[in-house]
Amino acid sequence: MSVYAVSDLHGQWNTFEKGLKEIGFTDDDRLYLIGDAIDRGEDGIRILQYIKDHENMDLIIGNHELLMLTAVHPDGKAECKGMNSSLWREINGGDITYEKYEELTFPERKSLLDWLNTRYVMKTIKVGETKFCLTHSYYYEGLENKKYNEMNYEEVWNVVWNSPYRDDWDTYRPDIYMNYDYMFITGHIPVIRVLLNITNDLEKSNFLKAFRNDNFYDIDGGCALGHRDGINNGALFLRLDDLKVFGVPLV
Repeated sequence: MSVYAVSDLHGQWNTFEKGLKEIGFTDDDRLYLIGDAIDRGEDGIRILQYIKDHENMDLIIGNHELLMLTAVHPDGKAECKGMNSSLWREINGGDITYEKYEELTFPERKSLLDWLNTRYVMKTIKVGETKFCLTHSYYYEGLENKKYNEMNYEEVWNVVWNSPYRDDWDTYRPDIYMNYDYMFITGHIPVIRVLLNITNDLEKSNFLKAFRNDNFYDIDGGCALGHRDGINNGALFLRLDDLKVFGVPLV
């Protein structure tokens, strides 16, 4: 049995499927998708449903799932008039996700929302002797292992949007986690952006690998950026047992 994490697939089903094959994923393994399964690409709803239907897979809430949950009708009706509907559909690539969501039957939409509402926002696990904290972007002490429906909006927003590696935010502080005994696994900010900020050199930054700084891993391989000439985007599957990274280019 092995435990894997991947982040920020953003609707790229073919890349997700290819990644599962490349890591040799079996029913005895476990996979955590650390937020942002949806938006930008067209198959986010398909990815959500696939994870929901597999007991050995789980989703950690990301900022795009937060936008969806606060945009669509909470009872599963085919409506999108919530507080973040414009932010989701017009600015953050949610329009394509909502179109697929709207095609579901009412029971399918309701079942998906019920499941999303009970996903963790930050989850701690132990693999071997290592304690991991899985969070889409940020860490707040005391919010570990709380589900989405157990937290208020501001708490969730702070976890899934704030970042120690986004240099244009007040929370920019690359050494924030070093006093904790967790190994933090996050996404949210594409690795290429983190490396560009450090090296200021696209050529040195442009390769598909995870970014590690002491006890912090960023495994956002840039699926949200799509296919761009000269840019290596894709999914990063991290095996937590030995911290081996599997880079899967966009299909």
